[in-house]
Amino acid sequence: MRFFYLSLAFAFETLFIFSNVDAENLRQRIFKGDDGLCGFDQYRCLNNKCIHRTEMCNGRNNCGDNSDEEYCSTYKNRCPSHRPFFCGTYRDKCINLSWKCDGNKDCSSGNDEEQCNEDYENLSPSLIHKARFRALNWTYHLRNKNQPTGKWGSDVGRIAVALYFSNDSYLQENKSTRDEIAYELSLDLFSKLALKNIEAISSTELAYYINAFLVTCIDPRKFHVLDLVGELRKRVDAQNYTNPSVMLALCNAGEKFTERDVEKLTSAFWKSQREFWTDTQALAILALTCAAKQPNVIFDMVEIQELTLELKKRQYRNGTVENLKTTALVLQALFASESEADEDNFDEEKALKQILRSQKENGSFGNIQNTYYVLPVLRCESLVNISSSHCKAHVIDEKEALKDLMNQVGEKWSVQFSLWIGNNRTLERTLTLSIPANSSFYRIMEFAAGVDSRFNFEYGTRNGKPYIYSISEIQDDPENGMFWFLFQSSSSDESNLELITKSPADVVPSNKQHLIFWYKCGSWNR
Repeated sequence: MRFFYLSLAFAFETLFIFSNVDAENLRQRIFKGDDGLCGFDQYRCLNNKCIHRTEMCNGRNNCGDNSDEEYCSTYKNRCPSHRPFFCGTYRDKCINLSWKCDGNKDCSSGNDEEQCNEDYENLSPSLIHKARFRALNWTYHLRNKNQPTGKWGSDVGRIAVALYFSNDSYLQENKSTRDEIAYELSLDLFSKLALKNIEAISSTELAYYINAFLVTCIDPRKFHVLDLVGELRKRVDAQNYTNPSVMLALCNAGEKFTERDVEKLTSAFWKSQREFWTDTQALAILALTCAAKQPNVIFDMVEIQELTLELKKRQYRNGTVENLKTTALVLQALFASESEADEDNFDEEKALKQILRSQKENGSFGNIQNTYYVLPVLRCESLVNISSSHCKAHVIDEKEALKDLMNQVGEKWSVQFSLWIGNNRTLERTLTLSIPANSSFYRIMEFAAGVDSRFNFEYGTRNGKPYIYSISEIQDDPENGMFWFLFQSSSSDESNLELITKSPADVVPSNKQHLIFWYKCGSWNR
């Protein structure tokens, strides 16, 4: 009897071990290339070097052993075992069998993408890759080339993140596309700031811009003179409840989490009773997972297990969780928080099959929002993977964005901006500008500098606000007591001047108002 129990225990232990191996291999099998070392967009050379698949048969020895230039013009019966698919009918190249029906036309004739039947019952890496490639293609075609501005539409932020997750090298390698999207994002936020203060922009909107800025290489902590991350952190600290998506954006931007942040997220998970509460719970797990990966960890991944188990209980028999969007978010949460699939409590493979079946003929998953949530899943990633690590330098030309901002439709005000230089106004320069109503004087100054380089200026910051110390390459001169002073006036008469001591960012001129920066001796030096 004792031998029977020992044998039974050994059998269960063996079953458990192999179950874990199978579960782990599920993700490896689906999300890694058949070549093991190389990704789907790459060709594995005979020396195990990985090159981009477009570099095969390009006339150059990219592999180093010339294996990429072999079998590029041969007969069908001469294709080797590692490249068995023949592209043509006479002399043509041989390609990997895994490249057939993967969404990429590797043969000039395109016959590697013909007679392709989707077998969703048998998930394969090529099936996942093809779905991602088609979604990328659909997302890219959202661009309206006939539009002078706003080519990417009103949801440009989600499009930026979607392109990032469809292929994280896409925004890095296609610099012109990244710059264009970054420019439109910048202009989009500038347009909102022209109509209202940053305090009037919601926290979820700020989170939206922070995530999009990160993937398009805009620094959200130094956008213009605004610290979007600092502004969002200030709001989070002032509230008892915080939307988990807001916390996730802060974490993606590198903001250190506190114990109070963790308490808020845990509370949001358990107390959320809204109609779409499963979405909120998945986002809370993503934010907590991000927190657990920070230095000086204040939250242990082990504590997430109880939360993820709640999500797993909501899977339907067909593999979905409520709907396509929620299924994608739950899978993101599980991918981020668990290194291995928990097949006993959640069928990831069945969920993935349902997601793939939801892909439309045009490559989308129904709309931008669904595609935005699904694309990370197709790379076994999540919104936690949003970062700016691929960026080398910031790309935004803010002055160009401001010029377009000044040309936008809507109510315009006329404002005069003058430079007076010298105690006796020995040199004067004046611009009359047509600007969007309620624009701050700082933005007007930037616009003026873009129109006339003689209005170029430099500033320092105090309490996060810009203060001018140099205009037209003329700096404050404390030894001689000469400084730049800002005045407002309704006429050119000096007796009507009113000194302004606030930062230009806090000054909003009225229609037909005249503002003057006067370089002169301070009254205390006379």
